[in-house]
Amino acid sequence: MPDDRLTTVRKTGIWEQTIRRSRFIGICRPIVTEDDARRLLEDVKNDYPGARHYVYAWRTNHPVNLQRHSDDGEPSGTGGLPVLSALLSENIDRGGVVVVRYFGGILLGASGLTRAYGSTALEAVRAAEPVRYISCPMFLVESDYASYNRLISQLERLGYEQRDPEFGETVRWHVGAPDQNVELLHQRIMDLSSGDAMMTPAGTVWLEDRLSGDQAEPI
Repeated sequence: MPDDRLTTVRKTGIWEQTIRRSRFIGICRPIVTEDDARRLLEDVKNDYPGARHYVYAWRTNHPVNLQRHSDDGEPSGTGGLPVLSALLSENIDRGGVVVVRYFGGILLGASGLTRAYGSTALEAVRAAEPVRYISCPMFLVESDYASYNRLISQLERLGYEQRDPEFGETVRWHVGAPDQNVELLHQRIMDLSSGDAMMTPAGTVWLEDRLSGDQAEPI
């Protein structure tokens, strides 16, 4: 995975199904660290007490690439691996899933368990809405009011990230762009301000990777 991109999930996703009287509940949510994964498992156990199994899998790329899974007492390979496969199938870099099973008294067999855990986990991941982020350089832009009014509308139309305007004798605000669009962003700001705007590096942020920065019609 490139260092400037990651895929996680937008929110907590929950999905449930009943198979031969066993109740399977999948809970997926974003994580960043191993501690986040532990808290996810603890929260699920508190929210769904008394279940027979709490099968889980999680992945993170921070601070290094890690992934873990557990069958939690189910036959080896029938729980944790299918749950992990659900994360891998959606290319999740930072996310965890716990599948809770309330046993219904009927054995499902190895293949049945694998399908049940895998399908529950996958639907939970999808319910959590996978989303990709890209690391973008941010810039502090300063201009007069006339240039600011031209710039914000045109840069918004092109999908550039803009935030935190400060209004004084001049206007100062932050603008972000993917690496490949930084040079073009600078050119557009200079053109639209007739060369009067100032553009200063201001760190990087993770932004949702969408059609942005000159994916629209050119100015």
